[in-house]
Amino acid sequence: MIGAAVKAPLTKYDKIYVWPMFSVSTEKTTGVVTSVPSDSPDDFVAWRDVQQKQQLRDTFKLTAEQVTPFEVVPIINIPDLGDKAAENVVTRMKINGQGDRVKLDEAKDIVYKAGFYEGTMTVGPYAGDKVEKAKEKIRSELLASGQAIIYSEPESVVMSRSGDMCVVALVDQWYLTYGEDEWRTLAEK
Repeated sequence: MIGAAVKAPLTKYDKIYVWPMFSVSTEKTTGVVTSVPSDSPDDFVAWRDVQQKQQLRDTFKLTAEQVTPFEVVPIINIPDLGDKAAENVVTRMKINGQGDRVKLDEAKDIVYKAGFYEGTMTVGPYAGDKVEKAKEKIRSELLASGQAIIYSEPESVVMSRSGDMCVVALVDQWYLTYGEDEWRTLAEK
């Protein structure tokens, strides 16, 4: 799918292209996720790698038109981190590439926490609103318009008792609370 043209919701670009990002696993899903390089250190480093490393573009057969016209689009302003928080934290922490997992995980914690609790939206109908409040509104609108679905995934690979890797179907998920008396009574009945 790398190199495929896609339409992502809420972006200023009519079409964008699927790029490689080494932290995204294709073991559980397609591996295609919407990228926010202004506010995700992983996304920023992947964006920077594709922009700067011709060998990486050649490896994945990405053309200049699939890469070079795209810039980081600021959407959130975070006190002390600015409107390109991911780039600022990656630069401060001297993160060199996608393989720098320990630093990237630390950077993600810093940016995500500050963005959610202190960040303010700078674009769209919720410009000026705190991210903490705008996030739920945007989520609801994307779900209502059919541009998003509720998605959950296991933390790690799920194996059956027979040793087979389990695959989760696209269905509404629900969880059992095994100790709940009402559920237990119903199950026993």
